Amino acid sequence: MFYRAQFAAMLATAVDFAVMVFCYQLLGLPLAIAVALGPMVGGMVNFTLNRYWSFRVAGDRLLWQMGTYMSVCLVSALVNAYGVVLMVAHTALAYFPARVLVALTVALLINYPLHRYLVFAARGGLLKSQ
Repeated sequence: MFYRAQFAAMLATAVDFAVMVFCYQLLGLPLAIAVALGPMVGGMVNFTLNRYWSFRVAGDRLLWQMGTYMSVCLVSALVNAYGVVLMVAHTALAYFPARVLVALTVALLINYPLHRYLVFAARGGLLKSQ
């Protein structure tokens, strides 16, 4: 389960980073907005892969899972954006390496635990939703 979730996260991260680079480099959007948009789009990819493949919890809780997932995605996007902006402002790192470091930290410390034990938890898991 962990390895499937990490593979899904890698694919979603590729989408995330592509959106970020497109928005920042090509569209000229502010860095914080570009960094925040990436996880939102990548999150759609990750949600689908996690629901049907990584955690295999497709069923009658789709709306609850979507709402909870999007809440986690929003927290992740905000932490990513804030973290990257802080790292770029206070270190010698360019935005891309800063984004990689922040994304890895957020993925392991926030995203995976919340996806596994909250969003895609089996009924009777961490939280019961009815």
